[in-house]
Amino acid sequence: MMSTFPASLLILNGKGANEPQLREAVNLLRDEGIDIHVRVTWEKGDAARFIDEALQLNVETVIAGGGDGTINEVATALVERGGKMALGFYRWARLTTLPPASGIPQDLASALKLAIVGRDVPIDIARVNDKTGFINMATGGFGTRITTETPENSRPRSAVSLI
Repeated sequence: MMSTFPASLLILNGKGANEPQLREAVNLLRDEGIDIHVRVTWEKGDAARFIDEALQLNVETVIAGGGDGTINEVATALVERGGKMALGFYRWARLTTLPPASGIPQDLASALKLAIVGRDVPIDIARVNDKTGFINMATGGFGTRITTETPENSRPRSAVSLI
């Protein structure tokens, strides 16, 4: 007898969506009977549209795959729309701090499955000017300048390398 899992929606940052290991992980989960919808962001506002779609699909979990920006955009859209589904995330960026600090497995298929079948844990989402939400941290000044001015293809895999 096949196990039943709650339907989920994976929202990916477009920059990492073509990774072969991502497609492989999604296919592995589907082979296990997990109903996972995949959407790829192209521009600001896409995450909000995909959350609207998630509400119509009655998914139980939304997973944000990308960096801090993608995770925060998905979280903000979820809060703004009053969605009651769980939020999962996977670090798919060179510089992001939340997922590594949270104990999420580095193996992509395991991380996605944990987001779908794992235990929900309440977290706080801070908001600035009743618009932008963020989960882990807010930065400004020198750190923000380095992140925005460093070309993406030369960014290191950890923040320590920037110092």
